[in-house]
Amino acid sequence: MQLIPEVVTVTDARAGLSRILADLEQEGAAAEPVLIGSHRKAQGVLLSIEAYEALRGRTARRARVDSATASVAVEGLRTSPEADRDAEAYVDGELSADEAVARATVFRAR
Repeated sequence: MQLIPEVVTVTDARAGLSRILADLEQEGAAAEPVLIGSHRKAQGVLLSIEAYEALRGRTARRARVDSATASVAVEGLRTSPEADRDAEAYVDGELSADEAVARATVFRAR
């Protein structure tokens, strides 16, 4: 079960910024995000650079999949459950674009 991170006040974040950044750098992609705000309400977040880059990559991959899925739908077609699973694996970074295309080509040939 994932716990919601504690919100660090702006004052505490400012005072401990060097330590927070060092922790994020040391933990890399595994670092928990640091929520910053006031009155226990998050207003911003600090992430490790690895987590940020992974998030941006996932967002870009999701946009590509959504665009391709919309193109298929415009043609009056639907994707197969296998293709949907492969698309999600691609979005999650578990499957490269080349691997996804190769699998789609195999499915189409069946």
